[in-house]
Order: sequence, then structure tokens, then C-alpha cells
Amino acid sequence: MFKIKEEKRVVKVYFPPFKHLAKNEQINYMKVEGDSRYPKLYEVGRNYIVLDFIEGKTFFQCLQEGVPILPEHVKQVDDALHSARERGLNPSDIHLHNLIITKHGDVCIIDIARFSQSKQCEQWNDLKSGYYKHYHKAYFPSKLPKWLMNVVAALYRTRKGTSIHT
Repeated sequence: MFKIKEEKRVVKVYFPPFKHLAKNEQINYMKVEGDSRYPKLYEVGRNYIVLDFIEGKTFFQCLQEGVPILPEHVKQVDDALHSARERGLNPSDIHLHNLIITKHGDVCIIDIARFSQSKQCEQWNDLKSGYYKHYHKAYFPSKLPKWLMNVVAALYRTRKGTSIHT
């Protein structure tokens, strides 16, 4: 993904073996059009799409830097995913790098190419469960090292047999 200089837009380029994902993602973004919890789609090419640049921090960065993730943020993700389902999508590949808290405190979901796959993805439910069980406990650190989150993600993928990210 590349930010377009002097514009609040990004170009997401797909390598040749994955250019079909550009079409998938285009269709998915068209289905969530008008929902402010997803970036706006501006342009589509054979192997690229142009989207809003979402300024903020990913949930991954928040955990790494000690920026609080509030229950309201979790609810906003749930609401956005519910909205996507109502529009005929099947949210999948929801991980810490795809969830952004904007500078205004709103949540935005990016990278929705896999929202049209048929298999059920429990990753968000697993993340949410971990959030409610551990995040607000006294033993939970204020900051998590990047290496630790990557190890947890690798163990999760091994356990689930998936190729999903953190």
C-alpha cells in the first residue's frame, strides 16, 4: 500500500498472482459504500485500488504503544462487521493490523478482500474473547512488545491451521 503524496488516499497494489483480489476487494468496498467505518473506494484497475487514507493507529500499534483500546472500540468493530453481514458479506481475516482507531476515536476496518469468502472465520471472536478476559486485568501489561504479539499470532495460526495475521 502506498500513500498518494499530498492526498488523503492510498493505492493498494496486488502482485500478479493476487490481482484477482483487487476485483474481490472492489466488490466488497462497493457493498459497504457509505459506511464510514470502511474506507471509501475511489478507483480500480486490473491490479490496484485507490482508497481513503485512514489516519490513526492500528489495534496492533495501540497494544505496542500503550494506547487504550476501549470497550466502545470493540463495539464499533462488532457494529461494522454486523453491517457488512447485512450487506451480504462474510467478514474474515479480522486482525490487529486491519482495525484502526482514528484520531477522532472512531474505528475503521481496512483490507476487506476476504470478506467475500465462504468459510467462517472466528478470529475476531477469538480476539474479542481475549480482550474481555485479559485486557483490563491488573496482570495485563500497558504495552505489549511487537515480538510477543507476532509469536502469539504465529501460535494462533498454527493452532487454527490458517494463514491469518496478528
